[in-house]
Order: sequence, then C-alpha cells, then structure tokens
Amino acid sequence: MRKTIYSIGFLILESVLSVGLFTACGDQFQEEYPWMIGRQEDMDNTNEEGAGATDITVLEKELRGAIPYMISYTKGGSWQPHAYQYQRSNSIDNYAGYWTTTKSTFAFGGPLPTLYTFPNDYLGGPMDNTIFTQSYNAIHHATELGKPEWRAIALIIQAYQGHEIVDFYGAAPFSDWRNLQRNPPLTYERGEDIYTQIFNDLDEAIRILKERQPSRDEIAKIEDLTIQTLSNGDWRMWVKFANSIKMRMAMNIVKYDAGTAQQKFEQAVTDDIGVLNETDARDIAYYQEQNACCLWTLGNSWHDIRLGATLENILKRYNHPLLTRWFDTNSYPIKEKGSGIQAPIDVYGVRAGINMRNNNTTGKDKGGYGPFSTLSGDFKYMPQAFFKRTESLFLMAEGALRGWNTLGRTAKDLYEAGIRLCFQENGITDETVINQYMEQTKAQDIDYVDPYNNENNIAGRVKVGVKWDETNTNEEKLEKIITQKYIANFPMSAEAWTTFRRTGYPRIFPVDVNNMKDQGVDTELQLRRIPIEETANNTLEIASLVQALGQPNTGASRVFWDKQTETRGEQSPDNEFTLVIPVNF
Repeated sequence: MRKTIYSIGFLILESVLSVGLFTACGDQFQEEYPWMIGRQEDMDNTNEEGAGATDITVLEKELRGAIPYMISYTKGGSWQPHAYQYQRSNSIDNYAGYWTTTKSTFAFGGPLPTLYTFPNDYLGGPMDNTIFTQSYNAIHHATELGKPEWRAIALIIQAYQGHEIVDFYGAAPFSDWRNLQRNPPLTYERGEDIYTQIFNDLDEAIRILKERQPSRDEIAKIEDLTIQTLSNGDWRMWVKFANSIKMRMAMNIVKYDAGTAQQKFEQAVTDDIGVLNETDARDIAYYQEQNACCLWTLGNSWHDIRLGATLENILKRYNHPLLTRWFDTNSYPIKEKGSGIQAPIDVYGVRAGINMRNNNTTGKDKGGYGPFSTLSGDFKYMPQAFFKRTESLFLMAEGALRGWNTLGRTAKDLYEAGIRLCFQENGITDETVINQYMEQTKAQDIDYVDPYNNENNIAGRVKVGVKWDETNTNEEKLEKIITQKYIANFPMSAEAWTTFRRTGYPRIFPVDVNNMKDQGVDTELQLRRIPIEETANNTLEIASLVQALGQPNTGASRVFWDKQTETRGEQSPDNEFTLVIPVNF
C-alpha cells in the first residue's frame, strides 16, 4: 500500500497549484504528480495503517517499495529524473560544484535566473516523504509480527533520508513524518535533536541485525536482488551501511561537539562488522541497467545540466585521467560570444550562478552552453550511490588525522587507499598512471575559462598537491583529504556540499550573481542552508521551522553543526584539530 503525507513544501493540494512547485523537466507530464495529496489510490483504505499493520507479507512489500526512494525520492523509471531534478539537480548539485543548471526557466515552475535567488519555485523543501509512509508499518509493527529485522532496515533508511534533510534545511518535522501526522501544522524539531534520535536508531538497528542475521532469501523479500540493490542479500552490508552513516554524521558534528563526534566515530569504526572499506566488493548503491541514470537523462536527453566549472577546474589542475572518462568533449564548435574565437576540443564546464538567459542549451549542436560537457556514454547507467567506499576511507583518513581510533591505519594509508580505489572503481588500474597522479606535489596553474563568455572566467583556487607530506600542517593535510574525497565521491553532491560547509574544502567557485545578499548570504562563504519558500498555506510550518532553527529562514542561517570558523577567499579556514569541551548532545 502507498500512502502520502504532508511534506515541507506541500500542506494541501491547493498549495501545489498556487505556488507552482512543480518539478523542472525536459518534457511535459501526462500523468498526475505522484507526490500530490489526495490521489485516489491513497484513499482506497479507510484503515490508516492498511493491511501491512497485520500482514507481514504486505509489510515486506511496503518496505521493498521504500528503498528505491532513498536518493531521488521516487521510484525508478520515467518519473525518477523529474524528482531528482527538483530535489538535487536544481540546488545541491550546483552548490557542490559538480553540475550547473543551464536553463533560465522550465516548462513548469517560474524563472530560475540564478541558484541564489529566493524565493523561487525550486526551493520548496522535500517534495515527497514516501520513505516514511512506505516504512511506517515496518517501524511500528514488524517486531510484533515477528520480524524485528525489518524494523531495523526501516530505521536505517529513515536515518539516511532524515540526516540529509537536516543537513540541507536545518530542521524537519521528523517525528510527525514518522508517525504519519496529517493535520497541519507539522512540528519542526531541532537538527541536533533529530541527529540524537538517528544515532539511537542506528544503534538499535545494528543491534537487531546482529541478533537476527536474516538470510539472503529473507532479504530478497524486501530488496530487489536482481539488480543488486544495496546489500546484495548480505545483512552485514546493512550493518556497514548503518555504521557508515553514523561515521559520516559523527564527522559532521566535529565542530559542534568534538567529544561526541569522536565517540560516535570510533563506535562505528571499531564495531566488529565496521564500516565500508576497500575490502568490500561494492558500494551501497541502487544498481540498475533498465533506465539511464538521472544525470544522463538531465544532461544528454533534456539538456538541462552541464558539468560544473569547479569540478572541471579541479580535475584539470591535477591532470586527472577521470576528466575524459567521466565527461565528453565538445563535438560541436564553441565560439566566444564577444570575440568569435573558437575553442579547442576539450571538456568544458559551466560556472554556477551566471545569467543563463538567451544562452541556448536545447541540444549539443545548438550553440551557447549546449556543446559543453555532459556525462559520457560509459556512465549512462551509473549506479545511484547511497554511500561509497571511498567516502568511508577519506572519513577515516580525517579521523586518523584528528588522532581518533582507526584500527591502526594512518591518515596517509587511508588517504592513498581512497585515491587508489577511486581510480580502480572507475576502470583505471594502470599502476603507473595512478602512481604518477599521486606523486604530484602541487596543482597545476590552470584557471577556469568560459570559452563561450570570457566574462565568467575566474582564477583557479585549488593549489594543494596530491602527494602526502608529513611536514604539512594538519590544515594542509585536511585540504588534501577533502579535495581528493570530493573527486572520489562524485557524483554524491549532498555529501560534497555538506563537507564544503563544514570544512571550507574543496575551494568551490562562488556564484557570479548572488541575489540572496539581502538575506545576508555572503558570496564567498556561500549558501549555508536551503531556505524554504513561505506560502499562504505553510505559514505555521515556517514559524515552527524558524523556532527549531533559532534563526531566520534564510540561506545565511546555519545548520546546527555549521560553526562559524571560515575565512574568505583563498585563505584557509580553521578546522579546530584540538579537542573542545563536549556539550550535551
């Protein structure tokens, strides 16, 4: 059974229609939006909980239906890119510097002159809370039906989405979502309180799974093992997933409460099953070959995104072999609009936050930013990763740098293992190539050049080399770790943007046009959280959000773990490698 609950941006169906918070798209929809409130299929059961509350077979089908929603908030197939575009592509992918939205407007929703304009129709909050509806009975009834392991799985998938939403927006009605609260207003909770709940949920899930140890046949009831979804039938991978989320969250709070951060981090790493690492065969991801990945569809079919200038420049400054493996070169000429000079064939990215009006991107052969780089054909079916092994290795490298327990592995060892794995999992196994890359002592002096409009040129910012040097300061070592992590974790933009806000690394290019200055958003420090547009229908929710944040609903307000220690421009931030006094977390 599929049910719908109120989301941040949608309190009632009328709010959807009045503010136009529709997904941007390359072609027109012919069906009703799947997240709309009041769909007939949601009204067929008079029992709020449905048959899954008493029938374990139905509950398992519900949980099986929850898993594909974890990253793009909707199932695979034709709907998936639309939801991904709203939730990630028109915001977080750009803020992370991986991709740039190259349209000024879409068929649905209002103009998007720059990503730093507020309000706009693409900053409405999470559009779909299907994970909470699909996993409700697993949370509340699986144990009484004799399958506590399904409660454990549900806790993990809710933890995954819950912590990311806190990281994006700063607060959320987490308990109301979990309890299927339908009557507005929903009550927003503080980000730190949600983090505490999620830490507890993950600990419970890990304990249950170790006790129950469900078989592959059992896991096949809630996972589609024909496409190797997430665990590929091994319950230990769910435990590793839970521990890895816990490790990520722990590092997120290192400036907020270093003592708790170290405690949670070490619990995850030293657990007898532990976290993901290079000995695991695969990432925690949603694998499919039936449908092209969202990034391919958005770039190559709809022509709505192009490679981001930040990632392009970083890869070029390191002469990274993955530049031309991940991205295509321009197959049609690019001429500078002022001088008419034609650019050489190369991989080209687009700077975020530039004026996209009258810059044609309707096709690779249509001029403007159309010929700029998209995902290469080798990655048309790129898995949608929830957690990558490379992220685990670089998180542990940072932990080792801070003096935390990483089972005897050094920061250097973990850092180099992360780089090597990045090459290997992307099909580059030549040791000579890998070693040459890792021996670079400094980045090359290559600036970003926009071959279509030189007014957007900007000096390259990343200067640290790749080679590990024990004589570097901890801050320099951290910048190396985070910069290589940024490359290796592509295309996981949520983690990249969170880490940038937490550490100041990598040195992401600021937007050219900042229309949020009146909200206090500093162009160099960049957006600190995604503000949520207020409408006539969500006034009470916004009031609850502001109370939970303890700050205004602006892009300058910070999520709870985002302690203000940055400096502007090319100066280095202070990432506080000395232990601070713990607070009550």
